[in-house]
Amino acid sequence: MKVYDNIHEAYIETLRDVYHNFEYESAPRGLPIREKLDYTFKILNPVAESILTHDLDRNLVIEEYTKKEMDLYDSQTNKVEDFATASKFWKTIANPDGTINSAYGHLIWGVLSCGNPVFETDGAPYRTPWEWAKQSLEADKDTRQAVMKFSLPRHFWKGNKDFVCTLHGNWLIREDKLHLSIVMRSNDLMKGLVYDLSWFVSLMDRMVEELKPTYPELQKGAYTHSVHSIHIYEKDAPAILKMIGEAE
Repeated sequence: MKVYDNIHEAYIETLRDVYHNFEYESAPRGLPIREKLDYTFKILNPVAESILTHDLDRNLVIEEYTKKEMDLYDSQTNKVEDFATASKFWKTIANPDGTINSAYGHLIWGVLSCGNPVFETDGAPYRTPWEWAKQSLEADKDTRQAVMKFSLPRHFWKGNKDFVCTLHGNWLIREDKLHLSIVMRSNDLMKGLVYDLSWFVSLMDRMVEELKPTYPELQKGAYTHSVHSIHIYEKDAPAILKMIGEAE
């Protein structure tokens, strides 16, 4: 596993690694990609800030869209009309009812998807994924059950244009540090990780603050990112070379 100090180093080196040292050339939906499978890296000092590359112009685009996407996720909306204010792309993958599936904030804060009313007797059988993870950590500091689901069974339908990329997050507290691991089925480095990484790290800050009443000494730990298919599209190669500082 590759280990980095910060999100900027992690992103640039992962982008460079996949571009130069790809394992496969495949073409899902007819679109050529460079791909590595079952890829993992860890960030020791994660900070929720816009990622910086060697392309100064691209950095401005990244900064602007990162803020828009983080605000949308934090708002918990899943309406395509809201996401379209950040990018018209969302309209091309919307569900027939005007919603999108990859509204990450809605998935973890707005969907009651954890709990079983048949077996639970505590009076609150239904929880959001965030609530489940937080309450698991509060109940047992050493728990291994604080799993936060993103991908849901309802996303598995033929013709779905927005098949959620993030599978789950897993929270662990060890030696008074809160660690987060995110697992993804698929990750486009150019249009996915560069924006989502900052938001995933911001979740660590939020969870630490919400757990402070229970664990006053708690601090933010490491962030780990695991992807079954991490890739770049060939059409993005010229932009990628600029971002990693290797354009002629």
